[in-house]
Amino acid sequence: MNSNPPSVIVVGAGAGGDATAIGLRKQGFEGTVTLIGRESERPYERPQLSKQFLAATSNLERVFLHPEGEYERLGIEYLAEQTAVGGSLNDHCLRLDSGRTIPFDRLVLATGSTPRMLPDVPRAANILTLRSLQDAIVVKEQLEDANRILIVGAGFIGAEVASSARTLGKDVILVELAETPLERVLGRDVGQVYALMHRDHGVDLRLGTSVTHWATNNGLLTGVDFSDGSAVNVDLALIAVGATPNVDLAAELGLDVGPNGVRVDETLQAAPGIYAIGDIAAHRHPVFGRRIRVEHWQVAQRQGTSVAASIAGEPTPYTELPWFWSDQYGINLQYVGHAAGFDTSITRGNLEAESFSVFYLSDDVLDATLSVNDGRSGRFSRDLISNRISIPEEALATMVDPSTDLRELVRNLGVKT
Repeated sequence: MNSNPPSVIVVGAGAGGDATAIGLRKQGFEGTVTLIGRESERPYERPQLSKQFLAATSNLERVFLHPEGEYERLGIEYLAEQTAVGGSLNDHCLRLDSGRTIPFDRLVLATGSTPRMLPDVPRAANILTLRSLQDAIVVKEQLEDANRILIVGAGFIGAEVASSARTLGKDVILVELAETPLERVLGRDVGQVYALMHRDHGVDLRLGTSVTHWATNNGLLTGVDFSDGSAVNVDLALIAVGATPNVDLAAELGLDVGPNGVRVDETLQAAPGIYAIGDIAAHRHPVFGRRIRVEHWQVAQRQGTSVAASIAGEPTPYTELPWFWSDQYGINLQYVGHAAGFDTSITRGNLEAESFSVFYLSDDVLDATLSVNDGRSGRFSRDLISNRISIPEEALATMVDPSTDLRELVRNLGVKT
């Protein structure tokens, strides 16, 4: 019987893959660790790309997660500009596009996602998406010479880029097919707050609108026509209409891939010794009792840390609540939990004051909390969300008052903090 520590291959050098590889060494794991990344750069902090990096408040070096040479120092083999294209779970080997085959004992898939492109968009050098560091560098370079920017999609990426571009003094047209931005995630009332915020900062926000024609000349976009009958000239367009999880490798390996990603158990295992994390993982979350897939950087990072601990020790359920944040025009949004389809939302504070929280509930059980410039409410919501208790009507009524001590309310409901 082989008593040597197992070898681990981590596919994907984003937040989840990096956290897995680094976490293994922090856990004292002595086996072979190989990290495979498609990009030429070492791993970096993706949330900065649409915020600090694009708005020129953070330089390139501050984007990277670790100093040059950190993987070598930790004994991690980092294979840059490589793509895993197949392999065999039975034979415990992975095949790269270079033709190299690597054996493994444990495999972690952290392959991330790819930006969606609208079907009728032409190829043009100034029609861009934003996912990678190279994407961000190109967007940043073109922003310098552009005056009018078109952003298609008012989700978090589109909204953050709009904020960064306005900070740089650019004219911004933000187009969204829905009648309210972020309505599916945050609800209509909060979506309307963000719509007003962008308009107050000079964004030409067009809701319920789509692009019907793209005009190009010599390989460059010059203008667009909208479904409302108007037309504008633009210097640069960013398509920000979501992303598709990269599940091709998981499917090629024969893992259980559904319409919402790679199905994994409570410990993030897709099969014995095979893990999937981050954007591709349809995780059966122990707290919510349902599968959830979350496309946020911090979730991938925390899942990677959890998987590292499981590989170095015993598989352990991943119970941490999803959390993400967004900064737009200096206003901080934080969201904790996962509201798949809430039936009640309760606002704490004044939506017009740009300092409030919204609690999202299903059957009087708190699923998620959104906090805008009110991180304290989000912190004290975590225990309520995790304990899955039904909140009495009288307690719900007190939550709307910002002067209510949420910590005391949580204790009164019998939840230990």
